Amino acid sequence: MKRYVLALLFLVAFCSGAAAEVFHTVDANKDEIMVNTTLELDCSQAGSNCPVNSWRLSWSMPENSQVISVKDSYGNITDYTFSGGELDISTNSGPPRETERVKISIVVPSEAEEIHDGLFKQEISLAGLPGEQTEGVVRNPDIISGWTSGRFNESFSNGEMKFRGTGSTNIRINFGEGNKTAYYEFFGGNPDNTSLAYQISVGMTGLSKSFDRFPVALMDSEEYEGSVTSWSSGEYVAGSFRMREGLEDRFLPVLVHETVHGLNERRLEWDRTSSSWFDEGTAKYVESMTSRYVNGEERTRKLFSEDTVYYETRNGTRYRVTLPSSGNPDALWSYYQDNKSFMENWNPRKYSSQRDFGYAYSELIIRNYVVNQNKSLRNLNNQLNPDKPIETNTEKWSFYSRILELEPCNFESRESFDRCLERINEYDYKVYRVENFSTQDTSMDVQPLEIDQSEPVRFSGVGNISMDSSEVQSNLFSILGDFEDFLQNIWGRLDRWIR
Repeated sequence: MKRYVLALLFLVAFCSGAAAEVFHTVDANKDEIMVNTTLELDCSQAGSNCPVNSWRLSWSMPENSQVISVKDSYGNITDYTFSGGELDISTNSGPPRETERVKISIVVPSEAEEIHDGLFKQEISLAGLPGEQTEGVVRNPDIISGWTSGRFNESFSNGEMKFRGTGSTNIRINFGEGNKTAYYEFFGGNPDNTSLAYQISVGMTGLSKSFDRFPVALMDSEEYEGSVTSWSSGEYVAGSFRMREGLEDRFLPVLVHETVHGLNERRLEWDRTSSSWFDEGTAKYVESMTSRYVNGEERTRKLFSEDTVYYETRNGTRYRVTLPSSGNPDALWSYYQDNKSFMENWNPRKYSSQRDFGYAYSELIIRNYVVNQNKSLRNLNNQLNPDKPIETNTEKWSFYSRILELEPCNFESRESFDRCLERINEYDYKVYRVENFSTQDTSMDVQPLEIDQSEPVRFSGVGNISMDSSEVQSNLFSILGDFEDFLQNIWGRLDRWIR
């Protein structure tokens, strides 16, 4: 699941016409954020009277900012006022000139939010001029990952996040010291065998991030449900994950799901809509393929089909496990027959009564593409290049309709409908991983994994092993399963005796 961050951008107004390049140096810690901003003003490109003796500008900042100093090329500026988040500046008067440099230093009291167990976040909005270059650096010795709004690029190294784009932006950094693995940093636990999650996510999508690790907060159910939701197992927000403890065999697939959300974020920056069926569909698809690899095909849910049943022995006790199908085929048939269209606007928070259906339908769209085009998700991602941001769900649906079949298996006859779903479920999907990958060298060596040769991969999580009540129906099935084996054994002996 992905939660979206609300963007609140600052605007800059110039009373004397000018262009301006902006550079921000931000030092963020647990108690405050210090911002040193340099504006390179140039009136020669603005089509106004130039040169000028001075500039007047209004600069937006957080309302609780404390102004330390304002300077230009002539020294300190005393002719400024700060009220309601607006810093009104008149530069020092001097000989007519085409350029000027203004430096603004502020401190913003801001207590970092502790996400979980030593993982913190800080957020700030930074002003810029529409259409003009804005760049800068955010510094924190324990920075792990970060996020910028708008079409900004980021890079990370040595406790710094550098960013570059145009106009204003919102910035979030995630920092702390957790348990580091190759591609993740865990807070609240120290699971092993996690590299495969990132390798599969990158190998399947063809996407990567500019930082080395995703921070992951592992929470018990009470804390998770209090801060996230009661119905999900993981959540991605702005460069970090929150996940439930005790997911056992579902741990790696859920970690993959959230990783795909993180990889999608920059690739889908042009999507400004409220629907999330494509993002969720790709995440569910890669999650399902990961489950096929680590748990085996016989232990992976089918899509709009019958339940999956298998037997499992734990602590010497044999259990019959039933995995309900992802999506009810009758519900999908009715959706088509009744000409419903809510999937165009679907997201899991808004459509709570259609949450499971929506996840399954979203995955079906992606699987249908892979099956019918005999291509990978990497091929699909390479086709997503709209020439402008997409603002409405209708426009988004129309854009994707040129690439994807958005009503997969919608046939007039139920027989054709069922055959289509069967073909999608029985398809020989490929699971890919990237090898020898780093954020410094983004070239990808993508290799397929052999699903049929895989053994279930176990993960050392946190806490004791517990039975998942949503999957293991009850100990009664253990008794019934043993009884079924007993009857089969007796029948086999009787059959041999008769013959």
